Order: sequence, then C-alpha cells, then structure tokens
Amino acid sequence: MLEFYKTQLVKYFANQPYITREELYSFYEKYDPELKETTFRWRIYDLKKKGIIKQVKRGVYAISFKPKYTPLISDQLTKLTKIVAKEYDDINYCIWSTEWLNDFTQHQLGKFFTILEVEKDFLESVFENYKELNQLRVYLMPDELAMERYMDGENTVIIKPLVSRSPCLTTNQEGKPKDKFKIPSLEKMLVDVFCDSKTFFAVQGKEMEHIYENAISRYNINFTKLFSYAKRRGREDVIKAYITDNFPELINDLLE
Repeated sequence: MLEFYKTQLVKYFANQPYITREELYSFYEKYDPELKETTFRWRIYDLKKKGIIKQVKRGVYAISFKPKYTPLISDQLTKLTKIVAKEYDDINYCIWSTEWLNDFTQHQLGKFFTILEVEKDFLESVFENYKELNQLRVYLMPDELAMERYMDGENTVIIKPLVSRSPCLTTNQEGKPKDKFKIPSLEKMLVDVFCDSKTFFAVQGKEMEHIYENAISRYNINFTKLFSYAKRRGREDVIKAYITDNFPELINDLLE
C-alpha cells in the first residue's frame, strides 16, 4: 500500500514545482479519511528518507527529480585532509577545492586552490602544521592582494575560520570508504562565494550569476539550510533579494 501511495503521489504532483504540507495531507486524506497527524508525519519522514520528496523550506516540499550535488574528490584533497584529521581528532573543519566551482561557471577556472576552514582557536596551530610541509603554499586568512597574486594550483591552501554550525557533509573519496572527511554542502558553497568576494574574486559579477543559476536549476537546494547559514553570516536578506531578483523563474513563489 505504501508503494501505491508513492506512485500516485508522484503522478498527482508531477506538474507542481512545490507542494505544501496541507496539499500533502489532503492527498493522503483522500485514501484515509481518518488519517492521524502522527501517521502523516511518519509518511513525510519516509518520503524524504527514500528520496521521493525533498524539503525546500519549512512546510514546503518538491518531488525529487533533481540529483544531490556530489563533487569529485581528488587524491590531492584526500591527502590534504589526512593532515588535519591525523593531528586533530575532535576538531571541527571543512575542506574543499575551488576547482568544484567549474561545475557551475561559464568560463572554467584555470587557477584553483584548497580551502580549509577550522575552529578559530586552532587557526594558528593548523597553519603552522601545514606550513611545515615544504611542497605546500599555505596562507592564513590572506588579504585581497595576496589572493590575486599568489593563488595558483592545487598545492595552495587557504586556511580560514569556520563559521559555527556551518552546513557540512561527511564524505569520502570513491573507492576509499575509510577515509572520511568533511566538505561543504552546496548551500554553504553558494553562501560563501557570495559573502567572500576577497577569496572568490575570480567568480564575481556575471560568473556568480552562472554559479547560482546552474546550481539552482540542476541540483536539489535546501533553501532553509541556505538562508539559515546566510543569516549566521549576516547576509540572509541580501542573498534572498539576489536570488529573487535574478532567478524568479526558477524559484516561483518559494521565497515569499
């Protein structure tokens, strides 16, 4: 019976970009007039867990036709991650390569680097640890001039403070399930690129628009998560306005 519900639900809402909680409840109520709230909550949980629907904001869902963004993890990134993972057991960190932005940009970035964010109290220690490795070019919160002059290649590592409760994911390189590490969610990447023009100087202006447009149109975006993180960075209203003004056809009335 549950499979029947899922099949009918996908057909019923196939032409709707978004589904409200009330609409979902009415759908199930047609088949079960005595539907209990606890049963309904469990069905939403089950649909989300199995990837049938996704939550885009509180009380609003969408059929999950778009895939989840999964970046390619390189050998170099895995190697760089092992350094912080080995030396600092319980540290909160997030690591990624700006090469991932090429998945969304119009013009491919010829120069890219690794970004490592760690808890503020560990910044100096982690910086000194990485700097001891002679094959790396390591910078601690570099200024705009240093970013433009010296950021060149996968052996360049930028170390920055990690914003509390940043939306990160635990992942691993394909074929190496034991080497787990933390990377940013797509929502975090979008907010960081928007907020930090110094670090991401190469993808401002029109290139930023391409990044947002491609990310929103191609992949599942949890806007609740995105705006919650943007709020912690003090840019929630600005990013909401940016998305609403530039991509109204992609979000319809989602942000109202």
